[in-house]
Amino acid sequence: NDILQPEHYHWFANYLVVKRISTQPNLHPLCIVIVDNLNRSSLGKLVLESTYHNVTKLLQSPNITTSSSERSLLRNLGMWLGQMTLARNKPLLQRRINLKELLFWGFETGRLIAVCSFVAKIVEGAKESKVFCPPNPWLMALLAIMRELYEIDDLKLNIKFEVQVLCKHINIKIEDIPRANELSQCRVPVKDSRNPDFNISKNAAAA
Repeated sequence: NDILQPEHYHWFANYLVVKRISTQPNLHPLCIVIVDNLNRSSLGKLVLESTYHNVTKLLQSPNITTSSSERSLLRNLGMWLGQMTLARNKPLLQRRINLKELLFWGFETGRLIAVCSFVAKIVEGAKESKVFCPPNPWLMALLAIMRELYEIDDLKLNIKFEVQVLCKHINIKIEDIPRANELSQCRVPVKDSRNPDFNISKNAAAA
C-alpha cells in the first residue's frame, strides 16, 4: 500500500487485468481483496476501465470465434465484471457495454459462440445480488433475449448449454422466463459452414 503511488495506477490496473484476472479466474477473490484493501477509488475505476478496454479488444478480435484461448480470456473477464458490478449491486456502465445489444450483434455476426458465454458469465454475478435478481426488469429483459436464442432449433448445443448453466446459477427455470420477440428485428445471420453458431445440415450445406 505504501509502495503503490498514483503514477503506478494505470500500470498496476492493466497488469492486474491482463496478467492475472483474464488468465487466472481462481485468483479473482484474491484480486478483489487486493483492490478493496488498497481502498483507492481511482484505482478501482481504472481496473474496471481496463477490463472494459480488454473486453472490447477481444470481442473485436478476428480470432474470437476460432480461438478457444481468446474465448476463455473473454469468459474470465465476464466473470470478473459480474463480480465487480452486479454481485455488488452496481450496474454495468451502459455507455461501455450494453448486454442486450451485444447479444443482438453476436447473433447477426456469427459471434454468439463468444458473446453468449461472456454475457452469461457476467450475469452469474447476479446470484449474489439483492438488486439484480429476478424479477429485476433489466435482468428479466436480458434473460428473455437469451431464452429466445435458446429456443432456436439449429443453435449449437454448447451455446444453449451456457443459457442452461446460467439459469441454474441464478435459480430460475428457462420456462419461467417471459418470451421475447426481438430477434425478428435483427438481421438474419447467414447459416453456413463459416458461421460457428449453428448446426448446418448436409442438405443445407449442399444447397
